[in-house]
Amino acid sequence: MEQKTIYELFDDLNPKQKATFIDARLDWATCGALCGEVTLRLCSPMSDN
Repeated sequence: MEQKTIYELFDDLNPKQKATFIDARLDWATCGALCGEVTLRLCSPMSDN
């Protein structure tokens, strides 16, 4: 059985799981402001307009 790469495993996550993963790793950055922005963009994507 072939193992998946970290990139493939990340792609398998749903948007909320991805946000949680990123938040856990970037919690130190900007006191959470960056994490909130990432969560917003992953969980509530908007058009670029």
